[in-house]
Amino acid sequence: MRNTAQVIRAPVVRHLLLTPPAPADGQTLQLRIRGAYIDGALDLVGGDVSVPISFEACVFDTAPCLDNAKLSRIGFNDCALPAFFATGATTEGDVELRACRVYGAVDLVGARIGAELVLSHTRISPGGHIAIDAENAIISGGISARGLRCEGCCYLNNARVEGIFLDEAQIVGKNAFIQAPQMTVGGGGFYARNGFRAEGMVNLAGSTIAGPIALENATLSCPGERAFIGVGLRLAGDISDSAGLVVKGAFDLRGAEISGALGLDGATFTDPSPEGAVRLSRTVIRGGVTARRARLTGLIDLSLSQVTGGVVLAEAEIGGTDEAPGSVTVAGAAISGDLDMRKATLTGLLDVSSAVLQGNVELADATLGQENGISFRAGGLVARRLNFSPSLPSGRIELGHAAVEVFADDPASWPEEPGRVVLDQFTYQSLAGTMSVKDRVKWLAGGTPNAEPGPYNQLAGCYRAAGLEREASRVLREKLRRTARVRGRMWRLWGLVQDLTLGYGYQPWRAVVGVAGLLIAGTVYFSTVTCGTGSAQTDGLCPIKADEHPTWDPFLYSLDLLIPLVSLGHDTAWDPTGPSKVIAMVLIASGWVLATTVAAAAARAINRS
Repeated sequence: MRNTAQVIRAPVVRHLLLTPPAPADGQTLQLRIRGAYIDGALDLVGGDVSVPISFEACVFDTAPCLDNAKLSRIGFNDCALPAFFATGATTEGDVELRACRVYGAVDLVGARIGAELVLSHTRISPGGHIAIDAENAIISGGISARGLRCEGCCYLNNARVEGIFLDEAQIVGKNAFIQAPQMTVGGGGFYARNGFRAEGMVNLAGSTIAGPIALENATLSCPGERAFIGVGLRLAGDISDSAGLVVKGAFDLRGAEISGALGLDGATFTDPSPEGAVRLSRTVIRGGVTARRARLTGLIDLSLSQVTGGVVLAEAEIGGTDEAPGSVTVAGAAISGDLDMRKATLTGLLDVSSAVLQGNVELADATLGQENGISFRAGGLVARRLNFSPSLPSGRIELGHAAVEVFADDPASWPEEPGRVVLDQFTYQSLAGTMSVKDRVKWLAGGTPNAEPGPYNQLAGCYRAAGLEREASRVLREKLRRTARVRGRMWRLWGLVQDLTLGYGYQPWRAVVGVAGLLIAGTVYFSTVTCGTGSAQTDGLCPIKADEHPTWDPFLYSLDLLIPLVSLGHDTAWDPTGPSKVIAMVLIASGWVLATTVAAAAARAINRS
């Protein structure tokens, strides 16, 4: 209520400030008013006030107007004001609105404040949508607004401040947001912690901040839209202290340059925009990205980003909807450390295609969902090591054209259904998994439906480099088997012959066994044949020339039939008839087949060398 005993007319205050009395010797002047009702408008427009001003527990019936005034300092403590106008004002010291109640706008457009703007524990309830307007203001000592309750929007466009301190502040109401694009913040940084709440976006697009951004236990709420906008932000510090951060909407830092780390450990992101939850496309981050044990909904986008250090999403839970599953993309990113997804859970796709990592891709015990039928897309990935041991993904795994130095995997992580794995042009220098060569060949078959030879050569080379020549030979033999199967009928038949006789040259002992078996069978058979009847009957085949033939020897005769191109003189000396002729033809044909397959195997061996 108005107390007429404490009424002070505003024109009297104005007169005292513009024409102050001379100070006593050794004293300085200041105006301090406590517990008064200020009647009328305190109009200091364009005035030059050298006296510090302090109002405490005062009530103003008209908004003070300090537009374009020059002041020493001015403070309002526990006061009630309809509004506060100081457009273009200049002060040497602070402007304080501490623990006040302001029922209109605080207008500081273009103001020059030589020290701090203090808004701590003040409540601003404007009739319109603007609560604070400090566009183009210069505030040398920063903005101290701990515990501020602002029921409207805050404009800091193009402002220059030393630091912004919004711990425990509340930016709430229908028109609540912070609009601060192109703002310049000094080394004091941007602090919005410990219960800070914004019910609209916080827009720092294109701003330059020479200190950290701290958001510990803050709530940024703009469901379905962008809650934090840092597009093109230049930050000489970290985005840190984010434990307990809750973001309802998107966190957009596309194209930003951050000299420190982006720390989102333990943060919660819900209600993302259609473009995703955390948007870091084309962002440069020189201190790494961490979101350990974070809970996120929607897309995490680091595509084409540059990260010095690692990207850590270990134990993060990334959920979503059927239309917008919880996915992570680092496609085309350059990361100097690891991508750590251990024990992370995704309902959607992990996309590392064309990313270049100097470190490892860690997927131990991760759970991958799928998007458009794909769980893991790594085409064109370059990394030092790929540890692929997630739980069995539900969608396709694409590793085509990826290149890693070390490939470690778990057999339980690979689907058995054909077409679920793509391995064409996937290269690695060494294997560190536990999969047997039998299972590895099966894995290759599932990942190369068109029997591409490259993956087989890659795996064989890897085994050979490790000194596992037998395993390498088995892989190359399987390559030739599959190549023959996809060709015509004659190629398949010829491949079967080479496989059975020599194992495509990788099992030469089969030829020895084959020749020995045929030689023994021929020897046994020809040991039973005779020539002539009765008393004229002799052992062996009948000679072609009775007086010109070597001594009959079933072993040498069989050997001569088996060896093509070289004659021992036995095959042409005897005349097989009936069944003997059929057996002889079989031995001759077998000899030619063995010789041809040996020649083909020898040619492959020379080519390998």
